Amino acid sequence: MSNKHAFTLIELLVVIAIIAILAAILFPVFAQAKEAAKKTADLNNQKQLIYAVMLYASDSDDCTCRTHHDLAPPETIANLYTWYQPLQPYLKSNGVLRDPSLNDTPSLFPYPVTLANWQTYRTDYLINGFFAHGANLGTFSRPSEQIIIGERHSGIAFFDYHPWSSAPDGSWERGYLDGSGYQIGDINSDSQILDSANVGRHTGGNNYSFIDGHAKWFKFSQTLDKTMPANNVLNWGMHNIDNLPSNE
Repeated sequence: MSNKHAFTLIELLVVIAIIAILAAILFPVFAQAKEAAKKTADLNNQKQLIYAVMLYASDSDDCTCRTHHDLAPPETIANLYTWYQPLQPYLKSNGVLRDPSLNDTPSLFPYPVTLANWQTYRTDYLINGFFAHGANLGTFSRPSEQIIIGERHSGIAFFDYHPWSSAPDGSWERGYLDGSGYQIGDINSDSQILDSANVGRHTGGNNYSFIDGHAKWFKFSQTLDKTMPANNVLNWGMHNIDNLPSNE
């Protein structure tokens, strides 16, 4: 006589329910771990980039490079000289120019870049405009608080941003940065529509690197001057810690 015992329907349903509960608990944990790994990889990219900037400056009288990002007609793509090109001797791989969390198809480009040649020049990081125009690192009074590299806004294929009054309305190009709250195209005016979902791709914030060589995660609002309203067009915060004018 057989002593084999088959599972009843109720037992099977209980097992399935337990598996479903465990999956519901573990899947978010796995997703968070994956995002944390991407955040760390992005931070390591920024550390390598800022080290390259510092090495370049140490070989150039403490000055950063001068590059041509946005060329005026009739200049051609052949004349484009991006901020990371002078750093090539100090970089191990161009892979550090790619954010592992970003895989977009930009719709906004600086002249003369197009979608067709974007892959050749692509970088997922924006350099602060001061450091694309030959800034002397000794000019800045608080190196540990002066941002030099940030993450670009998804869909916007620009290479640098200007943390000084450069638009007709007196605002600055904070909209180029991810986490800034701006929609694609709303790159200057504080009166334009904001995007409440654009809070930062790494757990609600972004990584930034600083003149002194360190890189750290911040919410965009934390990079601004807390003594001023966040929407003040002159609130550059850590992006222009000494309130300097353009050095273009």
